[in-house]
Amino acid sequence: MRLQKQLLPLAVTASMALLSVGAQAASAETEALRAQIQALTDRLDQLEQQATVATQKAEAAEAKADAATSGRGILSGNENVRVTVSGHVNRGLLYADDGRESETYNVDNDSSSTRLRVIGEADVSDDLTIGSAIEAEFVSNSSFAVNQNNQTTSISNGNGINQRRLEVYFDSKRYGKLWLGQGSSASDGTSEVDLSGTDLVGYSSTADIAGAILFRDSNGTLTSTQVGNVFSNFDGQGRGDRVRYDTPSFGNFTVSASVVDGETWDTALRYAGEFDGAQLAAAIAYSEPDSTTVDNQVNGSVSLLLDNGLNFTVAAGERDVVSGDNPRFYYGKVGYQTQLFSHGLTAVSVDYSQNDDLALQGDEGENFGLQLVQNFDKWSTEGYVGYRNYQLDRAAGNVDDIDAIIMGARVKF
Repeated sequence: MRLQKQLLPLAVTASMALLSVGAQAASAETEALRAQIQALTDRLDQLEQQATVATQKAEAAEAKADAATSGRGILSGNENVRVTVSGHVNRGLLYADDGRESETYNVDNDSSSTRLRVIGEADVSDDLTIGSAIEAEFVSNSSFAVNQNNQTTSISNGNGINQRRLEVYFDSKRYGKLWLGQGSSASDGTSEVDLSGTDLVGYSSTADIAGAILFRDSNGTLTSTQVGNVFSNFDGQGRGDRVRYDTPSFGNFTVSASVVDGETWDTALRYAGEFDGAQLAAAIAYSEPDSTTVDNQVNGSVSLLLDNGLNFTVAAGERDVVSGDNPRFYYGKVGYQTQLFSHGLTAVSVDYSQNDDLALQGDEGENFGLQLVQNFDKWSTEGYVGYRNYQLDRAAGNVDDIDAIIMGARVKF
């Protein structure tokens, strides 16, 4: 009995010890299970985050593809070629007063005619790109075509649909650019360098907004002389079927040369650069057209834009003709740009131009203009209004001045 009493505490103690060990083991096992569950939960969260990121990337890629196909680019029939479609529509109202009568015309602004272009490009290497371009203008009631005797011009039956670019080109960063086909000659645009922001409604080609309006003589009779006969900016050789080469840019300079069908050839030097507080662009060209009346022509332009918005543009040109006094032109503009509204830049300018001996020997033509262009960046639109006064002094007899006002909008796509 005494022995049992002695063993009983020992048994109780041993039992409690065993129970304690068992409880500790169970507790450790429970903690291990909790850790495994937490690890699985963390892994699931990580997988969900990765899935969300992947979905977002896929949606972004799809949105980018949609933007490419519905915006600036379209899908090509060849996966190696990227295709872009762009252009603009430019419509306005033209009011013209010839000194005796006035008329309002619904016009396509010839300063930047309505047009559509398609460009396809393929990268041969990091250095060489091969491209092609198709561009046409669709002109109904061109501001350079309507006048007192012809108030409407139609694009039906192909009239008013003109080719601008039908060309291929090889563009090398190292060796320059070679063009083949219908497009700008080397001298095209060299009289039209303009950083004012108002060239849409007034630039060196001052006849564009009312080119066909006829002058009246002192008796009030319409002459056969149009505004476009008297005023020209001698802008090189324009566009044609040609072979053209542009050098790579060196020190912000580029040299171009082209041979146009009909034995016309030209060459041009261009500059575009920035320095402290200003941008400067310039061009000068020499050409020899296939002509029985003109031997050669020199023309050019320079434009300076200061950071404070002030800008200055000048242009000039002269034709060496076979007989008579050489026709020449001079052009000058002063402008200002500022951010008046949150929509975009507001640009204003005033300009003056003079042409001598162009329509007839002894002619002296002068014109001056005022321009305003308001940009609406989010809408890819520019609204504009411009005024110009054309004067002609003619030895054969005085003619009345012509006043022209144009207002409209250009919407790009």
